[in-house]
Amino acid sequence: MVKQLLIVDNDDQSDAIDKINNLVKDKPFKINCLQFKVGLPDGNDVIGENGHIDMALVREKYEREFGARRFHLIAFDFQLNDGDGGVDGVSLIKTFNGIGKTRKASKILYSSELTEIVEEYLNDYKNTSNYERAWGKFKTLIKLEIVDFCKREDYEENIVSIIEKISEQEDDFIIEQLRGLKDLNFSAAIEIYEGLNLDEIADKIESGDSESLKFKRKLIELAVAHLAHLNNG
Repeated sequence: MVKQLLIVDNDDQSDAIDKINNLVKDKPFKINCLQFKVGLPDGNDVIGENGHIDMALVREKYEREFGARRFHLIAFDFQLNDGDGGVDGVSLIKTFNGIGKTRKASKILYSSELTEIVEEYLNDYKNTSNYERAWGKFKTLIKLEIVDFCKREDYEENIVSIIEKISEQEDDFIIEQLRGLKDLNFSAAIEIYEGLNLDEIADKIESGDSESLKFKRKLIELAVAHLAHLNNG
């Protein structure tokens, strides 16, 4: 099985991707690692006129680069070099949780300044004696339902450990088979998605298209009918 991973960072993560691929070389699965660069210096195409990350540009870039692709895990850098009051990994996760194609993906945060971030949260309470304000930052992380917040130094190992535990769903197998024959057109045996090639149908399933459930039911009906035919033959 090939599991899909997206790394969201302002810096190129090619070295980390090489390490991840090396970590899974003896595993019973592979990881397709992709990058989504957001922020300076490498993701400067989403910087708005005010010099900060523009979330509208982020969504446009995501749709342009990944479209209907579905990911098992998305890893977000917490610090995106966007300055005080700018966009961080938490802001991005909130946005990605509002995108249908990425809402269900497992998500983690990572940072080279993890200790400092936690200390800042705690110091906010110490300095202001405002429990609600300080607790609000922690509560935001909890509500995001991220599966981990880890140090950048070992985030590759964390990614492999987490993605290994993500169970295979029936859609994963269907999509993998369709993409393996992506250039073939679909038979008219099922009227749903007639005329599309198999890669386009995989996109429909990944995006949660309203017709995809009907399509999968029809596939099961055809498979059962085929088995019955073999048995009676």
